[in-house]
Amino acid sequence: MREKFAFLTLFITVLLFGVVNGGGLYEEMIVAPVWSASPPESFALIQPPDGLALINFWIPFHIAANIFVIIALIMNWKAKKRRTYLLVVLGLYAIIRIVTFAYFAPEITFFQNTPAEGPFSPELAARAELWTMLSWLRTIGEIGINILLLLALIQPGFQRDTRLSSR
Repeated sequence: MREKFAFLTLFITVLLFGVVNGGGLYEEMIVAPVWSASPPESFALIQPPDGLALINFWIPFHIAANIFVIIALIMNWKAKKRRTYLLVVLGLYAIIRIVTFAYFAPEITFFQNTPAEGPFSPELAARAELWTMLSWLRTIGEIGINILLLLALIQPGFQRDTRLSSR
């Protein structure tokens, strides 16, 4: 039963990161080019009250991903190959979260709070372009996490001691 629950937590983690990957790709390909196109006016797309509330998507999914990757690690601890993949995932995800809190979140908050009125600003455009370019790297890292999780998922589960079962 524990092995099935371990597999299930890992499977749910894969699904959660799949949603994060889809959201990241959607944001990079569809949303970011629009909100970063002609700042500050284009920032209106991500500004309250009528703009996209990106936080309403990202926070719940990352909280769930945080919780499930830890649960999956705990539940799969005795499965050595899965554990190795999950430890790498946890390390990579921690790096991505640290960078997100140190750079991406403050910058997007700045863009959301910059008045959308006024002439085109080359400085804001350069800042938004840097954010979107670096965000692609973050998305690639999160896709890498999902690949590692898929590799963990196909690894064998718990190894039973065959010496005891053959008696």
